[in-house]
Amino acid sequence: MFSVAHFRTDGLPAQDQFDAWRSLHKGTIELLPTCAAQGGFAAAFSSWRLGGLVLTRVVYSGAPDRQWRHHPKSYLDHWCVVLARTAAADGTPCVDLSFRSLALPYEGRAQDSEVITLYLPRDQRLADEQRFDGVHGLEVSPDFAQVLIDYMDSLVRQLPQVTAEHAASLEMPTRALIAACIIPQSVYQDAARAPLGSVLIDRARMVVRQNMASPDFGPERLARLLAMSRSKLYRLFEHGGGVAHFINRERLHEAHQRLSSFRNALSIHAIGNEVGFIDHSTFSRAFRREFGYSPTEARERGLVRSFAGEPEETAGGEQCSAGPS
Repeated sequence: MFSVAHFRTDGLPAQDQFDAWRSLHKGTIELLPTCAAQGGFAAAFSSWRLGGLVLTRVVYSGAPDRQWRHHPKSYLDHWCVVLARTAAADGTPCVDLSFRSLALPYEGRAQDSEVITLYLPRDQRLADEQRFDGVHGLEVSPDFAQVLIDYMDSLVRQLPQVTAEHAASLEMPTRALIAACIIPQSVYQDAARAPLGSVLIDRARMVVRQNMASPDFGPERLARLLAMSRSKLYRLFEHGGGVAHFINRERLHEAHQRLSSFRNALSIHAIGNEVGFIDHSTFSRAFRREFGYSPTEARERGLVRSFAGEPEETAGGEQCSAGPS
């Protein structure tokens, strides 16, 4: 990848453009193919060296939605600062700045119009490595984000005009600037990340429950209702199986609770519809995978408990008082 200074796909046949683009990035990320990508994938790539650092810029021209993940054994053990711009519906650019390690798991999905990335190879200073890895996957603090955005934009404008020697002299100042903007987050990260993530997940759960009756409700709409970028939403759930898995699991647990309640007289098929499953067999298979037994068995267990006067059981195995009817 880094030996290529410039590359474009628009001169290739439309059916070959995505595969060519995927091959270009095979050393760092795995691009997942989509049906839409077969109709054409217009993109342009440029890269510049700053000594041991590499700056890349990608411009997409109407390329379809993309999904990617880090290679589990990438030969490039680098950190990267990623500046991504996406045009909103009203034409206003949405800017997302994040920091991550190519050596750690990461998965994303977006339809960016421009992506500028600074790659930093690891050095031998263990303390800095630990601090950098500690902020993998986080958005850059708003206090420092604009500084890095302006700097990366200026590099893209200026590097085509400077000599290789001049560009190499920018390596150490660039490293120092990134460290100054990134590492301060590690001071409060451990204390802040857990409660913040819990709050965001609770908000996501509430939104899913309010919209789960819609079969078409998915990650994109969830991100929009949370006023959150899709990349940030995917990072929030990357260690829990992903956003789609979270939504599906919330649907199934709500169905389990309704099936287990002796107050709910709706049919199993109707309850499946209420939580977003149109097809009864799909609902039954998903339910059995999640809980180890069928929706019919869940209803029967609830009826047995009600006849025995026992409190109702939730999907997690906890019991709750039925209360007066």
